[in-house]
Amino acid sequence: MRSNSILACAVLCIQAASAFAADPLSDLRAFRTSHANEILEQYVELLKLPNVASDRTNIHRNAEAIVAMMQRLNLSPRLLEPSAAPDAPPLVYGEWKVPKARRTLVLYAHYDGQPVNPAEWVTAPFTPTLRTAPVTDGGTVISMDAANRRD
Repeated sequence: MRSNSILACAVLCIQAASAFAADPLSDLRAFRTSHANEILEQYVELLKLPNVASDRTNIHRNAEAIVAMMQRLNLSPRLLEPSAAPDAPPLVYGEWKVPKARRTLVLYAHYDGQPVNPAEWVTAPFTPTLRTAPVTDGGTVISMDAANRRD
């Protein structure tokens, strides 16, 4: 799984946590179920962005996409350009302040990856493809709509 996908899922789930009361796990599952289409669509759009570390233009696009996702979730993101290391990718920092919170949750994910060799892929890199199972187990391609209808 691409690391920015973990970040995307975490960002989408964090906002849901604010309304949770007695049974946070059940509430989180209910949120995920009721927002499954939106979560999948945002996930796919993020995965389409090439994230090769040496590709400065697309790395910046990834950072901007993560900032936009966080903004849509009413987080307070900032795009930080490291001046001490001009070749480093921008950092995305976000806060979600919760009144009377007694703990701080910190999530870390990197969104820059290593170069890919398209010849080693079954489908083209940065082309999100859903399958019924892993390719090695004979998984067949399914549409995003079909994935949203699955339980």
